[in-house]
Amino acid sequence: MKLRLNRKAPLPVHAQLKAQLAHLIETGRWAAGTRLPTVRQLAGTLRINRNTVSKVFGELERERYLSCERGRGTFVSPRKRERKRAGLGPLLATIDEATRAARRLGLAPAAVAAAVYARALSGPPARRRRSVLFVECCRSRLQHLGRELAGALPARVESLLLEDLRRLARRSPRALRRYALVATTFCHVNEVKRLLGGSALDVVGLLTAPRQETLMRLAALPRGARVAVTEGVRLAVGSAGLTHVRLLRSPGARALRRGKPAVVVCSSRAARKLTLVAGRGAEVVVDDGRLDRAGIETIRRRLEP
Repeated sequence: MKLRLNRKAPLPVHAQLKAQLAHLIETGRWAAGTRLPTVRQLAGTLRINRNTVSKVFGELERERYLSCERGRGTFVSPRKRERKRAGLGPLLATIDEATRAARRLGLAPAAVAAAVYARALSGPPARRRRSVLFVECCRSRLQHLGRELAGALPARVESLLLEDLRRLARRSPRALRRYALVATTFCHVNEVKRLLGGSALDVVGLLTAPRQETLMRLAALPRGARVAVTEGVRLAVGSAGLTHVRLLRSPGARALRRGKPAVVVCSSRAARKLTLVAGRGAEVVVDDGRLDRAGIETIRRRLEP
């Protein structure tokens, strides 16, 4: 039996003893049916009070780690070990990682154990779930970018069309108080601020960029190929160094017919209107964009308590 107790550690002696006994059972080091020393014997070996050992045995029996049989002794219960062992591997891996991180920070194992013990008893601090309102003018982009933002933030994200925000701000301005901040793409920042009027809500502008697949497709085009893009895609293509293609504005089908592009990069909403252009030889690449990571991190930091 290898049990170690540190009376100078911040973790109580009875908690140290209980944790070590439970670990020996959960890991199978003590098989089901193993007989434990008596309270008197264990207290004498560890040089601790018998009441401490008795308290630990009682708690482990209630939690079904041990089975105390009058006149025979205390034994390892088979049920608890079988039930706990299946999920023990991932837990021990997490503990090992936390221990390594603690060593890098210069923390002793006893300090880690005490922190885990105190956290388990008190629980993490309660946090009020804060909501973020995401606003866009186009329904397809609202849905696409809203889902991306919701998946990247530790908060509830509600999406609202710009026209609906206009009505909400006019009819029920108090309803906006439930949001921690409002996010939108940069082209709508000033309009959103104007609609919010004197509200204290913070408005965060987000950059959007084309998907990696879109940039790779443009990179594969021959030199001088004509590509019709929106302004946002134009800036991203320039920053990506794709100078071998000729970029055209894509304000509408009439202008596209004059420019005769080889590829048109547009949103899913615009793609439905440009079917005729695609049918005349132009390839339509549908790209609703993605949110810039730096903007998402800005919102994440502002949500921190």
